[in-house]
Amino acid sequence: MNTIGIDISKEWVDCFCSARRLGGQFPNTPTGWKQLSEWIEGDPLVVLKASGPYYLGLATYLYEQEIKVSVVNPLVIRRYGQMKLTRTKTDAKDAGLIGQYGIDQQPELWCPPSKARQALKKLMSMREGLLRQKAILTGQTEAFSQNKDVEPMVNELNRKMQTELEDNITRIDKRMEALAEEHYEEVMEALLTIPGIGRKTAIELVTVTDGFGRFDSARTLASYVGICPGIWESGSSVKGRGSISKLGCPQLRKLLYMCSWSAKRSNPACKKMYDRLKKRGKPEKVIKVAIAHKRLREAFAVGKRCEAFNEKKALAA
Repeated sequence: MNTIGIDISKEWVDCFCSARRLGGQFPNTPTGWKQLSEWIEGDPLVVLKASGPYYLGLATYLYEQEIKVSVVNPLVIRRYGQMKLTRTKTDAKDAGLIGQYGIDQQPELWCPPSKARQALKKLMSMREGLLRQKAILTGQTEAFSQNKDVEPMVNELNRKMQTELEDNITRIDKRMEALAEEHYEEVMEALLTIPGIGRKTAIELVTVTDGFGRFDSARTLASYVGICPGIWESGSSVKGRGSISKLGCPQLRKLLYMCSWSAKRSNPACKKMYDRLKKRGKPEKVIKVAIAHKRLREAFAVGKRCEAFNEKKALAA
């Protein structure tokens, strides 16, 4: 199988072609992408490592040139390199390792996310950054309030910056809601019929799943979000503490967990689960994680079919 492994950094694209046993380096710019597409011969599978935001431009360009592209999680490549006992790490070596991974594992083909999802993800990322800044300023306000001799300008600037942050967060929330309603109207309407699912959680769900078009099963989605239970046991001596995997989307996990607090009261199916697990002596946190997992499965069933939530089916499940 002819594969081309690509390791991407901010400025450069390092490539290795398995068929020709030949490496190359190109600028990570539209001009460099064109040079790379001309360097590619035949009909290979191009495997890229998802290096932060730097891979998306090249991956999209190659996809538009009708070149087969796969995008792989960097952690997967790292573990694959450890399995191969790799002792040297350079961009060129990583490109060869990524190409070999493509030969061994034949990862699924990639297609670019929709423009709506890209816009929502950027807005969501900016919102999270603004919330972190607001938390810092709130902490500073609390700390400064303990000192009576604070410089007046400090308090003035702090209040002004907090007001600006709150205004910008509100603007982002309105824009995200408008985009979600414009591009995922039917899915949003269906999700909002689930008791305990609010607009913020619904917007996060359609963003992560691109309107539930990215996933074929609730199990795959739960694995991606990182809310699946993990077991760490071996023989009779290794009995690790079980927990969720926490690989995936921390913000969506957080929202689903927070939703579980109200779901045990407003959602009959979740209340039934809560009472059953409580009788078995499960800790509160474990129960809420289980409810969050159930909410995600409910959201997948409703969002995938764009059908209103059916309470009878949920209770029977």
